[in-house]
Amino acid sequence: MNTPDHGMDALNRMSDQMVTCQKLALVGRLCSSITHEINNHLTGVSGYAQFLLSQDKAKTVTKEVDKIYTSATKCQKLISELKRFARFSETREFDNINLIVKSSLDLVRHLFAKKSLQLIENYAPDIPASEVDTPALQQMFLNIIQNSFEALQEKGSSLSIATFNENGHVVALLEDDGPGLSEDARARLFTPFFTTKAHLQCVGLGLPAAKLVAEAHGGTLEVGNSPKGGTCVKICLPC
Repeated sequence: MNTPDHGMDALNRMSDQMVTCQKLALVGRLCSSITHEINNHLTGVSGYAQFLLSQDKAKTVTKEVDKIYTSATKCQKLISELKRFARFSETREFDNINLIVKSSLDLVRHLFAKKSLQLIENYAPDIPASEVDTPALQQMFLNIIQNSFEALQEKGSSLSIATFNENGHVVALLEDDGPGLSEDARARLFTPFFTTKAHLQCVGLGLPAAKLVAEAHGGTLEVGNSPKGGTCVKICLPC
């Protein structure tokens, strides 16, 4: 039986979600304008560094110019991540989580095949359509799938993806059998710019951005170690 208190709680949750969405939209607009301006300057720095590297110069000069070019390239990667982070839309449309997950997976399916990695998919057929920001969710799932791909090294390793209904929520569960996460990594996963993949020159915005996308939809994103020994990501979104 619904009570006035339950009704007020529901209204308060909806109000909090609206405020979160408005804040994210504002952050997105600010990020977009700032990154555009910075990127304009970085393009010039990178271009001139490339030009100098193509000329005959002393080895010491070439080494220093190469450092400039490398730093500019890293900054441009960061700008690219910030742009993706900024793409929260204030418009929603009815879409099916199964279709969104599949569309994200289709972008990298060939990479799994190339490394002889297994994809195990189990989509519940009764998943209802929800009012969502489809591009943001596609990017969220793509970030998570790419993390699993980069963690899987051995042939025959697998990523399992399942969707199901649970307590009025649509749940997407992604489990891999990679090396899993250390306690330190788990504690810092959602810290912007923290990454366990420095050797890949990753900038560490994927999971913090993914968590914000889930929360902007009134949902949650949890990361832990899977019983299979790898990493498990659970996304819950309201129907």
